[in-house]
Amino acid sequence: MMKSKRFEPIREIASSAADSLSRGVADAERHLAEMERQLAQLNNYRADYVTRSEQSPGSVDTVRLQNFRSFLGRLSDAIRLQNEAVAAARADYERKRQQWSAKRVEAEALGKAVERFKQDERRAQDRRDQHESDDAGMRRLAAETFENR
Repeated sequence: MMKSKRFEPIREIASSAADSLSRGVADAERHLAEMERQLAQLNNYRADYVTRSEQSPGSVDTVRLQNFRSFLGRLSDAIRLQNEAVAAARADYERKRQQWSAKRVEAEALGKAVERFKQDERRAQDRRDQHESDDAGMRRLAAETFENR
C-alpha cells in the first residue's frame, strides 16, 4: 500500500477532530458572549438603580436606606458572581481555541505530508513509465537493427 493511502485516514481523523473542536470553540464563544451580555445588564441595572435612588425626591429614612444598601449588596454579589462566570467562560473559550488551533495545525501538517507522498509517488510512477518507454524504444530499435542486418 502506498504511503499516501496509509496516511490519508489519519489525516481525515485529524481533520474531523479539528472540525469538531471548531464547533466547540464556536459554542464556547457564544456562551462567553452571553455571559458578558448578562454582566453588562447587571452593571447597567446597578447604575440605573443608583441613579434613580439619588434622584428620588423626599427624605431618606433609615429603613429605606437599609433596604437600598441591602439590595445594592446583593446586586454587587450577583455582579461578582457573574464576573467569575465570565472569567470561567473566557478560560474555557481560550482552552478550546488552543486545542482547536493545535489540532488544525496537526491536520494541515498531515495534509501537506500526504500531498508530498502523492507527489513523490507520481514522480516515481513517471520515472517508471519513462523507463518502460525507454526500454520499449530500445527494444524496437534493437529489433529494427537486427532485422536490417
